[in-house]
Amino acid sequence: MALVLECRDLKFSYRQVPVLESVSFKVHTGRFCAILGRNGSGKTTLLHCLNNILTPDSGKVLVHGQDITDMGQNQIAQQVSLVPQENLDIFPYRVIDVVVMGRAPFLRLSQRPGPADYKMAHDALNFLNAGSLALKNFNQISGGERQMCLLARAVTQTKYLMLLDEPTNHLDFNNQYHLLSAIKSLCRSKGISIVATLHDPNMAALFADDLIMVKDNTIMEQGPARQAMTQKNISALYDIPLGTVKINEQKKLFFPENILTGPF
Repeated sequence: MALVLECRDLKFSYRQVPVLESVSFKVHTGRFCAILGRNGSGKTTLLHCLNNILTPDSGKVLVHGQDITDMGQNQIAQQVSLVPQENLDIFPYRVIDVVVMGRAPFLRLSQRPGPADYKMAHDALNFLNAGSLALKNFNQISGGERQMCLLARAVTQTKYLMLLDEPTNHLDFNNQYHLLSAIKSLCRSKGISIVATLHDPNMAALFADDLIMVKDNTIMEQGPARQAMTQKNISALYDIPLGTVKINEQKKLFFPENILTGPF
């Protein structure tokens, strides 16, 4: 597998307060890498460093072996797309027009998307089983549908690396499952590498290929999900005693231990 992203000894501070220290990891082609950690652990900050929205104090981020600080914004955008956590009602457009915005890094100033760009947008929606949304108003569809739309926009932008910040935030269980299934299919079918911050370790256990666990400003543990997702690691990451339920030879689910003894 080819190396798509490498983070080397990354350090970042807000007003001299350390947020990330000595962060190093690699992401290979077609892998779904989940970042887990408690609120405020620096997960979103790390994503923003990975596409040069934030500039680290030190360390390097390499995309296909090239230092991201040596790349222009358009060059970065052609290789790395970001789906942010919060999406407000800022797109009074049809879904297809929002999706085709992913082609912006490939267009000249004032150039409008052409038929080929719109075909890519339709193909992305269809791949995600969201083709029926194309002509709907973005502001009038559900939260789960919006996330599918924004995921399609990211697909039209790059075939290499996608960064997703809490993609299942505010989604019900059904939509969480379908969105993460779609993300996994992008890795398997299109070879896209995906780095996503997640709240729920059980969703990471079900879908992620690799894990990065962030605690105390640095990486506490990382590696293939089947090896890193241990009761000891998840308990230490979230500072809570956990029990487990084995669902097959490679995967298990986690729950707070006191759920068995508490007043539930």
